[in-house]
Amino acid sequence: MSSEKHIVLPKDTKAFICANCGAVSLDPNEICNVQGQGIKSDWCGTKSMNPPKSCFNRKNNNRYKCKKCGQVAINPGLLCEPEKMIITD
Repeated sequence: MSSEKHIVLPKDTKAFICANCGAVSLDPNEICNVQGQGIKSDWCGTKSMNPPKSCFNRKNNNRYKCKKCGQVAINPGLLCEPEKMIITD
């Protein structure tokens, strides 16, 4: 386990959503296809119906999956229980 302490961001934190893979990010430049903007409480804690995916365009494969709900984010603070995702081919 990392010695880095996980800091959970407030539920009203704004983030951008990728239309390609569903990942969320604090920075719109970190995702390929910005679908829109939401707040953390829109996805954090809601069960994802899709399996976590790597970036189709390999723009940002440094991403995290929530151990609780399966949501994916570029920034671990956007998830309640993040774990680093393994890059897949």
